[in-house]
Amino acid sequence: GLGERVIGFCDLRLNSKKYPKGFEFNTEQVNFNIKDLRFVGLISMIDPPRAAVPGAVAQCRSAGIRVVMVTGDHPITAKAIAKSVGIISDGSKTVEDIAAERGVPVKSVNPREANAAVIHGELLRGMSVEDLAEVITNHDEIVFARTSPQQKLLIVEGFQRQGQI
Repeated sequence: GLGERVIGFCDLRLNSKKYPKGFEFNTEQVNFNIKDLRFVGLISMIDPPRAAVPGAVAQCRSAGIRVVMVTGDHPITAKAIAKSVGIISDGSKTVEDIAAERGVPVKSVNPREANAAVIHGELLRGMSVEDLAEVITNHDEIVFARTSPQQKLLIVEGFQRQGQI
């Protein structure tokens, strides 16, 4: 959960008669063998936040401004970045953190026990206006991950309805 993107690599020897030089590989309608691949390694990449971001987040917080993160990144990546820049404070816990500590399913944890939340765009898609209002009201630190441009607008409108923008 460090927020890195990981890509796996593999290879496969292809028969030169079946796949001659100039063969056009089609990844949409796969026209080549994709079985018996040999795993050759992984590469990990990270696009770190700018150095000034943690300070800016801290200044906003000290001025009484609530900082929320809305991103298209994967929730694990988003949470790691949010922690690294202070959007999710040290010691803050999400329902997933609490469930992991207790060794119980996430659904058995009352969301109001968590002061931080990482909301996946899929979950947001199924939320009512009231559900979103409850998340905004009951969590001090919020990260919205894997969100679409349309969802970003819904999030802003949700905060506006709460008088927080």
